[in-house]
Amino acid sequence: MSLLNAPALWLALLAIPIVLLYLLRLRRRERIISSTLLWQQVLLDREANTLWQRLRRNVLLLLQLLTLALLVLALSRPYVETAGALRGRHIVLLDASASMQATDVQPSRFEAARAQVRQMIEQLGPGSALSVIVVDHAPRALTPPTNDTGELLSALADAQPSLSSANWSAAIALAQAMAGGDSAQITVVGDGAGDIDEAGAASPLALLDGAARFIPVGLSGDNLAVANVSLRRTAGGLAALVQIDNSGEQARDALVSVRVDGVLANARTITVPAGASATWTVTGLDLRATSVHATLQAEAGNWLAVDDAAYAVHAARRMRRALLLSRGNLFLEQALRLLPELEVTRAVTPPVLPPSGQEFSFDLFIVDGVSITLPPQAHALYIGDAAPFTVTGQFSNTAYVRTEAHPIVESVDWRPVHILSANLLDSPDWLKPIVQAQGGPVLYAGQRLDTPLSAPYASGRVVVIPFVLQQSDLPLHIAFPVLMANAIEWLAPAQGADIPLSVHPGQVIPLPPNSAVQRPDGAVVIVGEQGFAETMQPGIYRVALNNGQMTSERAFAVNFFNRAESNIAPRLPAHAGAADPASDEAGAEIAAHELWRWLAAMALLVLIAEWWIDQRGAPTLNLPRAGRTPKT
Repeated sequence: MSLLNAPALWLALLAIPIVLLYLLRLRRRERIISSTLLWQQVLLDREANTLWQRLRRNVLLLLQLLTLALLVLALSRPYVETAGALRGRHIVLLDASASMQATDVQPSRFEAARAQVRQMIEQLGPGSALSVIVVDHAPRALTPPTNDTGELLSALADAQPSLSSANWSAAIALAQAMAGGDSAQITVVGDGAGDIDEAGAASPLALLDGAARFIPVGLSGDNLAVANVSLRRTAGGLAALVQIDNSGEQARDALVSVRVDGVLANARTITVPAGASATWTVTGLDLRATSVHATLQAEAGNWLAVDDAAYAVHAARRMRRALLLSRGNLFLEQALRLLPELEVTRAVTPPVLPPSGQEFSFDLFIVDGVSITLPPQAHALYIGDAAPFTVTGQFSNTAYVRTEAHPIVESVDWRPVHILSANLLDSPDWLKPIVQAQGGPVLYAGQRLDTPLSAPYASGRVVVIPFVLQQSDLPLHIAFPVLMANAIEWLAPAQGADIPLSVHPGQVIPLPPNSAVQRPDGAVVIVGEQGFAETMQPGIYRVALNNGQMTSERAFAVNFFNRAESNIAPRLPAHAGAADPASDEAGAEIAAHELWRWLAAMALLVLIAEWWIDQRGAPTLNLPRAGRTPKT
């Protein structure tokens, strides 16, 4: 046994004043005598002449000395070394993405991961340090590297899973900055769901170069999710399209319910094939409806609950005018014709546009293979060779790699799309790649300049498809009309303001300052200068611009539409190190189990016993001494 606070043993010297108090204390024992006349002078002489008395054996004295000894030992923090401790500097990346709310591990994956991290904290050896980084959309360190287990456990107890994906690139950068070049051991605790592709090559965790250990959490990949809910006007009323995804390995039945403004409109049991999707269109809904709520229930194969509901807004919409510059494209014209509140004017020769800075009569421009220079404030969709950016080459290796989060690719599955060739563009910094193929980007989007929230359309938004549609099978997939609808809605919102119909949890909405937003829980929030960011609660949000009247004419929905997180199958990166940090010789050596809690508890018990004996009257122990025979 060793001590962490050896100087505390000096407190044992407090035993000296305790013993002195017993030496100086007059102790009298009651005796029944016939008269005190002959004893008074003897007692006076004894009290006057005897300062120090013989130390008697007293139970209270022994118990008090024992209490002091136990407290002194507790303050010295003794510990016993056992195998399995963590030595050195450790940084733990705790996965807090949405998939960690899956309940295939009871009570949840996140709680199981928290238990693993808690065990690591309790195994910290003397002189070691540990820090925990919670990894969600905005990774953050709970504490700086410290050996204070109490501080670490308290901070860990406050961590919660999010409704977003994990930003591993930012988390790894933060971990490496905290390590500061030292030999800090990085441990990743999570399920890997939504973060690693099948090959593992595109995972941000590859940045660790095999230097991290990975503790996997999660057992099953079975899950059903409401992947999309969209509304459109038809001749027979409003129609709602509901899409259900099954990421498991078996076909599952799901009871899907559709409610309109809170009232049940229809319900049906849908069989969803394994690893595929199933859709259901509910027709004949009231055109006066303001919102639609779809939910699913399944008896088995559904371990994640946050993706079992979705919302759609049917808000007041305005007619938008679009100028289509094309020599002829039946696929494009048909997709635009199906969009509601969109008036399309087709032309082959570019029109004469007003000077830059002046208004023009079109809300957006769709340019398909026609050369034109648009003003900076114009919103435009460029297709093929029409983009006003320098073409640096072409590539034919167009196999899908990944899709970045953006409103224009909401519910767009690009994986089955095949493209003959695409252009490589020398694009400006504000134009970001959205869909990345092996040879380069095959979809771009961006806004020309940063503008105040009060005037979000002072500069143009641009979407670029850098290949000819006829040289791909994109128009033959459901992704094409969905992409067109998303792109048009992003370029020219139908609500007449920059209010998207559906956003992800945590997404900031660029609403004008002093606008009022009513959350799904009924609370009203006034929008500040930085926009509205309180979007972590899924549901319908009502908006009143500039403190106007709160009506259903302007609204948006917050939905958990995240296929990567809904696919909860645990995945272990191939480059990860040892799965159990306690088994690694470099990080796990000797565990220090402190004993001060037990000693403090024993001291409390002895103190209670001392009080109880004192109340009953402390006896003097007549123990035999060496060389003397006790009297009988």
